[in-house]
Amino acid sequence: MKLTSRCLLFNISDEHFQIVTNMMEHFCPAKHFAYKRIEENISNDEFKIHNLDTIVSEKYNLNSRQAKDSIEQARQTIISQVKLLDLRIAEYEGKVESLLKVFKKGVTPKQRNGLISKLDKRLRKLCGYLNHKKNGTLPSVIFGSKENFYKRCKNQITKEEYQQRRNNQFVAHGDKSKKGNPNLRIIIKDELSFLEITTLESTSSQPRLKPDGTMTKSKATYKKILTPLYIPQKLSKKTGKINGFNYKAALLTQVLKEAPYQVELLLKDGKIYAHVTFDIDEAEITCTGHNNTIGVDTNPDGLALTMIDNKGNYKWHYYLKNTEFLTAKGNRRINLCGEMIKILILIAKSYGCAVSIEDLKFINDRDVHSKIARKTAQFCYRILLNMIESACLKNGIELIKVKPQYTSKIGLYKYCQQFGLDVHNGVAMVIARRSYGFKEKIPRLYTKLYKSIPVIKKGELTYENISYSNEWSNWANVSKIMEMVLRKDCYPRFFIENRKDIKNFILA
Repeated sequence: MKLTSRCLLFNISDEHFQIVTNMMEHFCPAKHFAYKRIEENISNDEFKIHNLDTIVSEKYNLNSRQAKDSIEQARQTIISQVKLLDLRIAEYEGKVESLLKVFKKGVTPKQRNGLISKLDKRLRKLCGYLNHKKNGTLPSVIFGSKENFYKRCKNQITKEEYQQRRNNQFVAHGDKSKKGNPNLRIIIKDELSFLEITTLESTSSQPRLKPDGTMTKSKATYKKILTPLYIPQKLSKKTGKINGFNYKAALLTQVLKEAPYQVELLLKDGKIYAHVTFDIDEAEITCTGHNNTIGVDTNPDGLALTMIDNKGNYKWHYYLKNTEFLTAKGNRRINLCGEMIKILILIAKSYGCAVSIEDLKFINDRDVHSKIARKTAQFCYRILLNMIESACLKNGIELIKVKPQYTSKIGLYKYCQQFGLDVHNGVAMVIARRSYGFKEKIPRLYTKLYKSIPVIKKGELTYENISYSNEWSNWANVSKIMEMVLRKDCYPRFFIENRKDIKNFILA
């Protein structure tokens, strides 16, 4: 498992600061140059990426390893753009299809013009992405963020400020054969940590005569500088112990082991940050689902927890709620997510049970109301799921991922009334049961919603309800019929509050 520790270069002299920024000004253009060359030859089978090493090294005055690191960064950007292109095509195909369904249902004359312009815009976007896919090209990329680019276009920032924000990165990958990271190496001296930086300034040694009469090659020696490195570590004010995972100890252990690690230098607000990425061994799993499992449903305002035993029986439920998720800024929101997941891990450890979550992959494939769009945009589900997975691996808790299909419908129609659960806790119970492989049968009450079909058995005409072999097909049928029965009132709160009346209506 990979971890990233955010460190800081502090008490750095003006001379060393200038050297590091100069390295960034060489590294980032080298990455941009490599990106363009790879993009131009993306469909050329004869192109070999390792031929760029010498070109980039000579053009931007980088050593061979620094040139390879810049090319690798460009290659990773190309890979991400290829994946994003497929994602954008899927999103806009879904948006166009949803708009066409709206037209089929019928629209008023006032809505028609707005929907036509929206459909035209979506189709133009989709055609652009499909042309890129067909021609083997990629959409244009703006290095340094679009926000800074538009600010420069409007003359809100100077050219020097834009170049500084655009060229603010230097990356060095680790190498096991070099015992860590040869270009950006962490060194421990007198219990203090330093970062040894290999600069661009070099001196070449003179060739010497060998005993066999041949001359040795001239070897370049690069100057190195040493700067203090602050590795963060948070101590509790009450106990003096470390709160949470000890990142500093884990990083220093990898450094002493001479294991490879990646260092990324970032210039931000006049400070140079060092993001160190390293591997750690996963903790031995001690909390498993042999006895109990906690199902977790992620929501925009918190986590719904429901515990069941290994036979699928309900134990208890709780909702970890924090409405600040919807309004907090990025760093504050990440901190709140960490505090909430810390509570979840403590609960799982106290019961010695496993944790099950949904394997969510949201795709923005339809146009929704602005209020819903704002909520879904602020829903930090990916941060929550990644943090839960990381915390479980660190603490030796078994994590089970399940498919999310129809969990909300099953939880609402089957378990909310039975155990007095909120709809989110009902979903969490379905997630926990699905982690054990239990199937959710349709209650007899809902089978009465199916249309009866005539069947001849033993020479007699009888009527049976439709039933599919697939569990999800049955629940999809129930969901569609309930939407037809309830119409505009088909939402969870109405169903929970008026379940008895709906039951009487179905039985009637």
